[in-house]
Amino acid sequence: MEFLPVLQNPTFTYLQSATQDHLTTKLSHLRAMVLQPYIIEPVSSFLASYSSAMPDLLSIFLLAIIILVSLKILDYAYRVVVFWITLAFKLVFWGLVLSLGWYVYSVGIENAGRDFGWLWGVIYGFVGDFQERSKTAVAAYSGNPK
Repeated sequence: MEFLPVLQNPTFTYLQSATQDHLTTKLSHLRAMVLQPYIIEPVSSFLASYSSAMPDLLSIFLLAIIILVSLKILDYAYRVVVFWITLAFKLVFWGLVLSLGWYVYSVGIENAGRDFGWLWGVIYGFVGDFQERSKTAVAAYSGNPK
């Protein structure tokens, strides 16, 4: 039994030609309705009016300097934002560590361990309940209730 290669299958060939025709129609419509009036014509008229007065070397040099300075300013702003965000995360982390240390110091190691065990049990219970409900929801969604 000999199989036709996938690319030579008549159904695939039909779908490929139909898709290409449909895509060509949609792209020509997009070009006529959007690209031509809103992008191509304004850009071509701008370039036609601007081509008579080509910029001199000084204006190109000034444009390059302005771009470099603006990139340096953006880099500085980025570094400042990253610094403050990192500082905030570090302050929160060390604040939590110091708060936990102060709590253990004030209530004692045994009571802190008991409280930690209770908190661990609550979290474990929530996670277990969430996993059980997720499995039930997946089984109900797939049509295989347990």
